[in-house]
Amino acid sequence: MLRIGICDDIREEVEKQEKQVRQITYQIGIRADIRKCYSGMNLLMEIELSGQFDIILLDIELGGMNGIETARQIRESDVNCNIIFITSFEQYSKEAISVHPFAFVDKPITYAQMEKLISDVYEKLQIDDKFAFKSNKTYYNISLNKIMYFMSEKRIINVYCIDKICTFYGKMNDVEINLRKKRVDFWRIHHSFLVNPRYIEEYHYDKVVLQNGISLEISRAKRENTRLMYMRKLGK
Repeated sequence: MLRIGICDDIREEVEKQEKQVRQITYQIGIRADIRKCYSGMNLLMEIELSGQFDIILLDIELGGMNGIETARQIRESDVNCNIIFITSFEQYSKEAISVHPFAFVDKPITYAQMEKLISDVYEKLQIDDKFAFKSNKTYYNISLNKIMYFMSEKRIINVYCIDKICTFYGKMNDVEINLRKKRVDFWRIHHSFLVNPRYIEEYHYDKVVLQNGISLEISRAKRENTRLMYMRKLGK
């Protein structure tokens, strides 16, 4: 089941989007739990009461707490939710990048646009998003969304997760190929580092700084490619 939140301070817009989402999820055979909210605070309270969403359709120009600030608060506890900003104001797009939205859509959103967005997110959620390996006599199957980066030390691969560190014997090139086959986005910024870009808080010419304050070196050979990937991430 997809949990979908719709948040706009214009009730007619919420009702319209809810109708679109219900029709689309019914047609493609997806069970959906749809919650309607009319302010940023209302949305945050809904998350606290009923749990995190898979998709949030979020207006930026909300009265009171705007959509970007609402999204920032959501990201403090949920880095996986697919936030879709719906707005008539292009000037907010650069600021909104910092909360890693899934997409931007101009108002009014059409049925065709909504259908593509729901389908794209659903397909993304169906992708194999686990990384499996064996360490000593223990088998691990960890969500890729929880892995911040991989670091190699000779034949040992260290897996730095948000809540633990695991190790196994292997080659970084094999890890990179495995991730590429899964169509997940990890950046090879150094022969020893594969980084999950969702955890990058700062980009510098010669390093990236993660949300936990850890700095990882960008090798000379990887600097131009890393710069291009970061610019693409920003939509430039």
